[in-house]
Amino acid sequence: MSAMDLVAVVAAVLGAIALAGGCVAFFAAATRLRAAARELEAAAAAFADAAEPLVEDLNSSVERAAGEVERVEHLLDLSSGIGRRVEGATGATYRALTTPVIKGAAVAEGTRRAARRLGGRRS
Repeated sequence: MSAMDLVAVVAAVLGAIALAGGCVAFFAAATRLRAAARELEAAAAAFADAAEPLVEDLNSSVERAAGEVERVEHLLDLSSGIGRRVEGATGATYRALTTPVIKGAAVAEGTRRAARRLGGRRS
């Protein structure tokens, strides 16, 4: 065996060792990745189990809130109608009462002035 053959054999053996080491490293990495994927899958399942009841509670809360909003909108419509009626009634009452009161005040003032003049006093 020549020196060249010996170098080729040593290089082949070292290459085989390096390849085997690379395979071992790849296998170790693949094993760790597989374990991490299983842990992630378990965590996702636990999260889904915990989140589903919360989502159901949230949905029922949203439905109740929507019902309350409809109820409040109805009450606002009613109060708006009542407000318009009160404004109309107040305006009608104001018009109905102010005209006779103003006329009565004018008659009273005219009577007072007439009484003063007849009594000889000047206003």
